[in-house]
Amino acid sequence: MMPNRLPIIIAAFLALAATTAAAQAGFGEHLAACAACHGEHGEGVRGSEYYPHLAGKPAGYLFEQLKGFRDGRRTNTQMTWLVQFADDRFLHEIADHYAALAPRTRAADTGAAALTSARRKVAETLVEHGDPGRGVPACSECHGTNLAGLEPGVPALVGLPADYVIAQFGSWREGIRHGAPPDCMHDVAERIAPEDIRAIATWLSQQSNPDGARPAPAGSFVPPKACGSLPHAENAP
Repeated sequence: MMPNRLPIIIAAFLALAATTAAAQAGFGEHLAACAACHGEHGEGVRGSEYYPHLAGKPAGYLFEQLKGFRDGRRTNTQMTWLVQFADDRFLHEIADHYAALAPRTRAADTGAAALTSARRKVAETLVEHGDPGRGVPACSECHGTNLAGLEPGVPALVGLPADYVIAQFGSWREGIRHGAPPDCMHDVAERIAPEDIRAIATWLSQQSNPDGARPAPAGSFVPPKACGSLPHAENAP
């Protein structure tokens, strides 16, 4: 007579259900922690100077940043604590969740100081044309003419708080923040003067896009420098 396997099947099903529920609870807890700094829907928190919005950014970019905090390429005590034991699958779930949300397209909420006409001209020139003499590509060459980003791994720049942008440039310059090799932003940040970084950051914080503007599809344009794990970036330096 065949043994009765029903109790074993029921036990396995209950174990699977418990594991799934625990995973969902863990995901929810992580999202609640994310919302405290990045907004309930990843749209940013009003008045927050050092935390970026996440909504609508490419999933590949968000995953690389989460992995960077986990693996030590980026430094932030809170972020490291949240993801230090997370596996790639869980980080992909978080990244996919925020990437699917409506993108943040309005200007930052932190009221950066007004730019003089001269400083505004410097910022606009670097954003739109770069500085070929110093090997600095235009921001728009990598992040799109509308600065909404590029799939699968270039983020939007519109609406980021000025102090956050300044802090990230400083982290790249000082070797505190590292992207996946080749780390193009480290090279770029080293070649821009601190006063010009502040002008760029202030100008970016004041920009907005039409509602719903999402990152350009992969392959829409080719960034001028190889950067991170982007498969469509040129390999030439």
